[in-house]
Order: sequence, then structure tokens, then C-alpha cells
Amino acid sequence: MIKYPLSLILLAGTLLAQESDSNDAKATLPELAVQGSSKGEIDLSRASILSGDTIESSKIASISDLSGSSPNFYVNSNGQQSYGDVITLRGIGNTQLFGDPAVNLYVDGIPAGSTSTYSSTLFEVESVEILSGSQGHRFGKNSPGGVINIKTRRPDKNHRSKLYASYGTFNTQNYRVLADGPTGENSSYYFGINRSITDGFADNTNPLGNDATSKSWNGRLGFNWVTKDGLEIGLGGTWEDFDLGAQPIVPRSTAGNSKYNGFYNRNSSIKEIGEISNNSQYISIKMDTDFGKIKSTTSRNFWQLDPSLLDLTFVDSQLAGLSQFRPDLDSTSKIFEERENIWEELQISGGDIEEFSWLFGISLGQEDVTGVATRVVPMPSDGNSSNIAGYANYNSTTSYSFDNEKFALHAKISDSIGANSNYELGLRFDHEKKKMQRSKINTYPFLPTVTPSNLENSFDWFTSYANFSHKLNEQIRFSFNSSLSQKPGGYSAYVDGNSGLIALGIVNLEFEEEKNWANELKVDFLRKEKDMGGSLAVFWNDVENYQFEKPSGSFDYFVANAEEVEIYGLEVELFVRPIESSTFNLSLGINESEIKKHSAASFDATTQFPIGPHNFAGKKVPFVPESTLGINYRQQINEFFYTNLGLKNIGKTSYLDQTASETINDSYTLLNANIGYANNGWEVNLFGTNLTDEEYYTSLVSSLTGSPGIVGSPRVIGLSVSREF
Repeated sequence: MIKYPLSLILLAGTLLAQESDSNDAKATLPELAVQGSSKGEIDLSRASILSGDTIESSKIASISDLSGSSPNFYVNSNGQQSYGDVITLRGIGNTQLFGDPAVNLYVDGIPAGSTSTYSSTLFEVESVEILSGSQGHRFGKNSPGGVINIKTRRPDKNHRSKLYASYGTFNTQNYRVLADGPTGENSSYYFGINRSITDGFADNTNPLGNDATSKSWNGRLGFNWVTKDGLEIGLGGTWEDFDLGAQPIVPRSTAGNSKYNGFYNRNSSIKEIGEISNNSQYISIKMDTDFGKIKSTTSRNFWQLDPSLLDLTFVDSQLAGLSQFRPDLDSTSKIFEERENIWEELQISGGDIEEFSWLFGISLGQEDVTGVATRVVPMPSDGNSSNIAGYANYNSTTSYSFDNEKFALHAKISDSIGANSNYELGLRFDHEKKKMQRSKINTYPFLPTVTPSNLENSFDWFTSYANFSHKLNEQIRFSFNSSLSQKPGGYSAYVDGNSGLIALGIVNLEFEEEKNWANELKVDFLRKEKDMGGSLAVFWNDVENYQFEKPSGSFDYFVANAEEVEIYGLEVELFVRPIESSTFNLSLGINESEIKKHSAASFDATTQFPIGPHNFAGKKVPFVPESTLGINYRQQINEFFYTNLGLKNIGKTSYLDQTASETINDSYTLLNANIGYANNGWEVNLFGTNLTDEEYYTSLVSSLTGSPGIVGSPRVIGLSVSREF
């Protein structure tokens, strides 16, 4: 239960009650702009900004579609919307199931919850900015890796309505109704609803199973008011509901899986499901006073997985081999989970962005997680693993809950040094209290009784940031920044508290804080004519106790700490406007990430003995691609016709198992294109994605033998029509 309900709103209300010179403020409709961008107001001439037109014409429909749009930004998609996704930026990211996010999502200044609860559908987006490196001194949430900063369209003084429909390969359908505009002289509203349906591309060849279909509803509704005193109030919410069929996880041809029968084909004998719902609400209050700009936000997010059911029998190589001799045996994973995040933030800022400016913020948060995970596994009923005839199905059910309380202070100042130089200093303090309760029931008689866990710990840390920039001339600017940031430790719910593997150093119930010293040297340039610009940056991260998840070889799945990790790389962003009607954008990231120190033993389920220790030193950091490349070219052919061509490449990505064995997801390249016609409110768009029909995986699952993959979409051709009035 939240310990400090609406306290920040009350505090903000006290401050907002002060006398102000804003009584004659214009009665304009408010825009919920995000404060704290790394370079002030978002400048769409910057290569790192994706405009709404680019997002729409490139058919970017989800957070995962943004991979490669900014250097070294990657979303390792798990195939179930955002659940289990890993988002990395310059090699710093989250773990799949437990632990805090490193890259936070902000939409119109409102923070999202944990990575698994991020809204996966993008529509009505005005711009997306990827902010690399530690951002905790600018935003309320601790963001050691960076921030995805999204702004959506907000109403102006005219009513607007839009109808949208599209149809494509695999019976993919999308329908959208949008509306916004004024409700009075000083108020406005916005509304949107989206319906998506697809038969999917991962077909099940077993008549007893089902295909990887998807049906979803998404919506948003909000209201804005401006009082005569200049007080801006925003109130709104979003909701999502996904009815998913089978997960797009398949065995790979190189894994020796006897049930492999084609790149996209599945061979499951059960009806898999994935039911996900997500809703959020917010209230935002802003006002300019003599003291400074004041902004208070309170938000709530409730996310539910009810349930996810996955057939492991055909994707795990060992289980697939066993089922050849005993087709009556099954292995499944079923997860129910709920997450509720409540976040309150008060931010005060002042000064001149070109000279001295300052910002101070205070944040309070509460995150509650409850879940039940049941795994059905075939085990030898007589304890003899070589006697296949003696195997039977046994259940293991884990119930868990997390209660996390968060408090943070963040501040920054910036000022000019002479005519051409600037500095920015930031400081942040975080306090986080974590509790975990866990119990487990096994039906297998040879496993010991599991002792319930009831654990609690607190974490306190500071984040510091320093940046110096110098403008060489009107076209070139150099900058250097350095930061010390941290992610808190925590607990892994899939480890038994009395497991003998803990004493052997094979698994950990508790993981430690991750600390990162990050540095960046960068040069920005912009031609006087503003027809070409971009940046070149080098970065290096020295990470202590890098958090990553791995299996143990038994039933445990936990967060481990690599004592030393080194990450460094190069980034290039470029935009060119050769003529007024065309724009070329390039985003290139090169990343070298390596585990310098970590070793651990593993458990051999066949012999029932530990093996190792295994040396992880020299291995690539998992879930981090070696490179990212994004290229986009947009041409306005004439007054009515336009075309867009996009290319994305994700470099080789490493995945590790408990024995320090690497499995590599090969590099892949996606080519997308469309041509559109827009006139008098009508817009028709013929689009194609993955035009070369490349076969690729968005993730590998190294916790299962054979490391099955999450297949990415093959070629899709479609047509969309919209009418705005």
C-alpha cells in the first residue's frame, strides 16, 4: 500500500497558491512538454529526434520498432509485448524479470512503470528522443542508462478528427479513431482508440496447438485546463488489452531439436495463451511563478499478465528428445503476475537556459508485484534419470510478492563560462526499500521442502553528473561529460531460500548494486545553412557488479553480478537535406562490451552434481549487440506524393548460459519502404516492411537447451487509408 498518497500534489498546491504575476496569462491550451531535455527544447533538426511524420511513414508501431533508431539503442524483444524485454543503451540495461530498469520511458512527462509494463503501442506520436547516459539529475526516475522521451500530439484551438484503417499480409488489420480540440475557451480534450488484429506468421503445424495470433485494443483520453492565473492542469489515462495466441518462440535448426520443422513453424500440442492488460492514469499541474516554473505529476500504472502459458516440450531440445520416446509427457510454464506502480513527482526550475538555470525535484514511488509461476516438468519417479519409462509429470509452483518503496531528490545547475562555454552539474540521491515474500510447492518427492523466504533490504546511493561544452564557432561544439550512477540490488523470486546451491555459489537469492562510471566525448556540428548536421561521440563505461540473469542448470533462474564489465564504443548521427524536399538520416553505433571478471559453478541436472567453476571473463555482455545502424530517406516528390525508404541493421548479439557458453544471434538487416499520397485531409499509403524477407530472431532463450529463438516478422505488404477533418 502506498505510504504517502498525493503528498506531492498537496505540497505543489501550497506552492501554487503563492501570488503570481501570471494573472494576465493568455488563455492558450497547454502542452505537456517534458522538462529536462539534455539540450533544452526538442530541436527537430537534430539527427537523434524522430518526428511524428518519420514514425508514421516508417510504420514504427511499438517501442521495439525503435531499435537502431538511435546509436546503440536496442530492444531485445521477448515476443509478448514488453513482458520480458531487455532495453539496452550503450550496453546498460535491465534484467528480464527482476531488478530495476536502466532505460526509463517518459510519455508527455509522465513516467512508465517497469520495463515489462511499458506501453508497447505507439500512435499519435509527435516526436521521440533517445537520451543516452545517466539522466537521473534531470528526471524523477533513476535512469542510469538513459531515457526514451516521447511526446504525443496535443490539441490546439481547432477541432480535429481522424479515421485510419490499414490491411496487410497475414490478415493484419488496424483501425483507429482519433479526435482532439477545445472544449471551451480555456480547456481541451484528446481521445484515441485503436484496434489491431493479425493471424501472425508463426504457424503451428500440430493440430492440437494454435498459431501466434494477436488481437488488441488500445485507447487514451485526456483533458487540459488553463485558469486565468496561468495554472495548467492535465488529467488523463491510457489502456491496453492484448489477447495473444501462441508465443513466436521456435526451435532453431542448429540446436539439434528433433521437433524443428521450419524457420517460422511451431509444433506445440497445447493451446498457448497470453492475456495482457495495462492501464494508467495521471494528473499534472504546472504554473509559472516569480520563484520559478513548478510542475507536479502523480501517475498510476496497473499491469496484469493473466496468464502466459508456454509449451516447453517442443522448444527445449532435451525435452523434445524425451517426448519422442514418451509423447505423453508435457512440460509447460504458466505465469500469472500483477504490477502496480504509483509515482509522485514535484519539480521546480528557473533561470535562463542560455545563461544560469537550475532545477530541483523530489519524487516518491511505490511498486507492488505479485505473481504465481507454475512449471510442469517430466522427472524420473524412481529417481533414476536413465529410466525413461519411469518418468512422470511433476509440478513446481512458486508464489511471490515484491514491495518496493522509493524516494529520490534530484537537482542540476547550468551556466555559461564566457561567451562560448557552458557547464552543467547534477546530483541525485535515492533511497529504495525492497521486500520479497516467496513460497514454493513441489510435487516431486525427491526434492526437499522449500522454506518460505521473507526478505527485506534498503539501498541508498548518490548519482553525480558533470558536463562541459565549448562552442568553437557557430557550427561546431565540443562537449565532455562524466557520471557516476547506480542501480539498486534486489532479490530473485525463482531461487529457493534453503537451496543447497546457494552455499555452492551456483545461485544467488540476493543480487548486489550495479555501479557505473560513464564518460562521453562528443562533437556536434551544424552547417550555417542548416542543411547538414550531426554528431560524433566516443563513450566508455566502467561497470562494477553488472547485473544479468542466467539459469543455474536446475530449476533456478536468477540475477547474477559480473564483478567487472567494460563497455566502450563510437556513435555517429547525421542528417542531410540535399534539397528542401528531401531528408537523409543516419544513426550508427559500435559497441564493444566485455565481461572482465566473473566465474561461477553450475548444476548438472543429469548427474545431480555441480560442475565448474566456469570463467566468464572475455565473454561478450549478453543482450548487447555489437552494432546498430539506422538509415532513413524521405522525399517529398511533389505537392501530394511522398516516399520513404528505411534500413535497419542489428549486429551480432551474444547470449550466455550457466556454463559460460555463448550462443550468437547473427546480425540482420531490415529494409522498409512506402509511398504515400496526401491531399485535402486524405492520405493513402502503400507500405512494405522487411522487403528482403530476411529470417531473423529478436531474441534467443539461453535458459532452455538449444537456445530457441523469438522469430521476427517476415515481409509484410500493406495499404493504409486515413481521413482527417
